[in-house]
Amino acid sequence: MNKFSHLFEPRAIAVVGVSDDVARPGSQVVRALLKNGYRGRIFPVNPKYEQFDGLKCYASVADIEDDVDLVVIGVPAKGVLPVVEAAAEKGVPFALILSGGFRESGPEGVERERRMLEIARGSGMRIVGPNCLGFANLHDNVYAAFGSITREPKLMPGSVSLVTQSGGFGYSIALACEAAGIGFRHVIATGNESDIDTVQLIDALLDDDETKIILAYIEGTRDGRALLDVGQRAMARGKPLLLWKAGVTEQGARAAASHTASMTSSYDYYSAAFKQSGIVEIREIDQAVDYLKALEGGKYPAGGGVAVMGVSGGSAIVFADAGEPAGLSLCELTDKTQASLQTVIPNIGAVHNPIDLTAGYFSASNRANLETAVRATLADPNVHAVCVNIATTGKAGSLVAAEVLGEIAGSTEKPIVVFSSAPASQVGDALAVFAKANIPVLRSPSRAAGALAMLASYRQARARVERAAAATQNVTAPREVFPRNAQGSSLSEAEAKAILAAAGIPVSRDVIVSGVEEAAVFDKMTAPLVVKIVSPDIAHKTDVGGVKVGIRTRAELEAAIAEVLDNARQKAPSARISGVLVTEMIQGGFELIAGVVNDEVFGPVVAVGAGGIYAELLGDTTCRLAPFDEVTAREMLDELKCRRILDGVRGKPALDVDAAARALAALSRFAWEARDQVGEVDINPVFVLADGVVAADAVIIPKARPAVQPVSGEKS
Repeated sequence: MNKFSHLFEPRAIAVVGVSDDVARPGSQVVRALLKNGYRGRIFPVNPKYEQFDGLKCYASVADIEDDVDLVVIGVPAKGVLPVVEAAAEKGVPFALILSGGFRESGPEGVERERRMLEIARGSGMRIVGPNCLGFANLHDNVYAAFGSITREPKLMPGSVSLVTQSGGFGYSIALACEAAGIGFRHVIATGNESDIDTVQLIDALLDDDETKIILAYIEGTRDGRALLDVGQRAMARGKPLLLWKAGVTEQGARAAASHTASMTSSYDYYSAAFKQSGIVEIREIDQAVDYLKALEGGKYPAGGGVAVMGVSGGSAIVFADAGEPAGLSLCELTDKTQASLQTVIPNIGAVHNPIDLTAGYFSASNRANLETAVRATLADPNVHAVCVNIATTGKAGSLVAAEVLGEIAGSTEKPIVVFSSAPASQVGDALAVFAKANIPVLRSPSRAAGALAMLASYRQARARVERAAAATQNVTAPREVFPRNAQGSSLSEAEAKAILAAAGIPVSRDVIVSGVEEAAVFDKMTAPLVVKIVSPDIAHKTDVGGVKVGIRTRAELEAAIAEVLDNARQKAPSARISGVLVTEMIQGGFELIAGVVNDEVFGPVVAVGAGGIYAELLGDTTCRLAPFDEVTAREMLDELKCRRILDGVRGKPALDVDAAARALAALSRFAWEARDQVGEVDINPVFVLADGVVAADAVIIPKARPAVQPVSGEKS
């Protein structure tokens, strides 16, 4: 596995911190390696012992005569730095630090972690951890771990690799998968991620031929762009990436910070990254199990049409209730399909969708009829996937169904899922046949619907990600968009709108005047007009009485100019005033709010939402990471609750959604190109009109200069 091959496939491992105390992490590591048949060399390290479990024990890493690929450190935190120094001097390429007591423990731990990284970087050594359970490479019997990873039941080898920031909870996920018959290639607990992080490990696993699917649990990442990139690369490589992001609520985010001191960002940004990269989000252990089982078949429905067939009508109803919100539908079967079904289904059954096979249908005597029914259903062009509800069918009937469906599955590209609630102790033989045929068996109809919906969504995401990548590949590198502002104060509205107009975002027609003596501008504009104070120091003009609207005469304009100037000078005496902006008032249409936040983890993020009176009433917003294309922008608009208003309601004309999408895409390109300079952009409101869009007000805040960098690992 390229640069991480010596980490996950080490030829020699030094384990520091072995002891007669079987509970000590170092002792557990050596015994796990021996017990599981690790074929490489093991070097226990503890100056108090000459031997450990039949192996020569060394006083220090420096005393080991041979080369070492990995040093596993399980000593108390205060003893870690000398071991890291010795390993660095010896040229060990990787260190796995099990010990806690680093940045998660307070200021002393922060300094200890900083020094540890400084030592490692000096020699080029990479670190996993600290404060982690370690990892296991199940194909090569490398158990560089302690605790739950080393205990029974032993995980089965397979094609799924798991990367988890939380060792204990991550292993809970692994155990649930193991119980469902899912095998693993790698199980890796990363802990504090002071150096090597989850995203870097996922990137390495994408180049591992034995890894087909990647499952990850994260509490935060310090590089959201790398997460987006690795998700897109996973999609391009055809390796599904399932990710559980914890800390999505305010309380959850606080728990994450106290647990691993991870950097967390707004969950909305993670959600945007998932959508734009095709990362499959999971939120429950059972969901992880179901999705992995469904993905192992490697079949993806071309659409949302599903045929449900079986012996339980209630199961079909539950499937439909769960499937419809997720984009699935019980599709209409063709006349040809229904005619074929009528020849093999009893008269008391039903040949429309859902297909009622009637009680007792799954039996040895009915094997041929079952095969005909399933094949006819799969052949229907409206059917993209089939769910077979075996429900509580017993041992013999379940085995017949498994054998028939297993034979059919090999000859179709359409996925088949099965709902069975019979206990495994009763239908174990059938479950083994289903597993061999890569047909997932789910414990409820709603879980079957969820698995199929995920497969359909994944196929759609693949096309979407490929299209978006092609559309944004020519976006330019960072460029200067305005003179750097050392204080980071806002630009005036006039300056901001001029910059946005140059970026391709339509803005209102404006004229700056210095005072009432220039009110003659009224004759060159179309009333009604708006007057606003112009100052880089006044972000919220209405708060200081700096806005007047609905101006229809020259006299009203003169009075308005005088009033906003006087208000600004009284209520913001220290503000720099550049003049007064006279703007043609936009009438009609619908107000949106659009903007950019240059997040420290994800970089520039573009958000859009309902404006005006709906802004606080609906809380209606969505976002994507910049840059993106117009199709993605259109998807953003389609996600808004106010979307139907743009199509025209109560006799009002439809509004120009395409123009709004073009403006959002242009804003995203600007945000990306100006990422080194722009901290925030606020366009409020953006009027979507029957023909076009107009940005009526805007603020741009330059990016603040970076503060002192926190302790973190190098990027790779």
